[in-house]
Amino acid sequence: MPNPADLPWVDMIGYSGGALTIWGMFRKTMIPLRLGAIGGNVGFLIFGLLAPSYPTLITHAVLLPLNTIRMFQMMRLVREIRESSGQDNSLEPLLPFMRREQSKAGTVLFRKDYRPDRMIVIHSGTVLLEELGTRCGEGDVLGEIGAFTPDNHRTCTAVCETDCVFHTLSNEAMVQLYYQNPRFGMFIVRIIVQRLLKNWRDANAATKPMPM
Repeated sequence: MPNPADLPWVDMIGYSGGALTIWGMFRKTMIPLRLGAIGGNVGFLIFGLLAPSYPTLITHAVLLPLNTIRMFQMMRLVREIRESSGQDNSLEPLLPFMRREQSKAGTVLFRKDYRPDRMIVIHSGTVLLEELGTRCGEGDVLGEIGAFTPDNHRTCTAVCETDCVFHTLSNEAMVQLYYQNPRFGMFIVRIIVQRLLKNWRDANAATKPMPM
């Protein structure tokens, strides 16, 4: 009876596993990369069993469940991002993780060109953004852009016009949440885009000629 290791088709299984692994490595996104890796693991598992090659068998027996778990984690992340895109901009679920603070009228919350240290959600009161001449009130978010600017600096100065109550989130925690929580990441992107669109509309309105 011929040894299975001497059969050409056993080698073909090994080559197929290698081809699938290489195909996955050429993919530009994570899910196809993991699919290629899983296909390669299955091919090398069969090859290692028939050859027999126990180092190959054991290595890919460990890698197969790992790649499978990572692929389903990535698929879940993509699903959560898609679901979060249809939700509102409420930060209610995050409030338990934020710190409640109070500031008196006239308090400077942060200055332009300073390094950001926190994101602020206004619970009550009014805050003036001096360089923009804009007043922010209940529910508005401040300080979220500074953490993502190329030079990592504040873009304006914020001063309390009235006594204010805030919910704050440290800059470090904000960046971690941005990468770990799809809903929070989508919220930050929306807030930044909304602010940019508002600034664009305000600038466009300012350049329109006055009616005679």
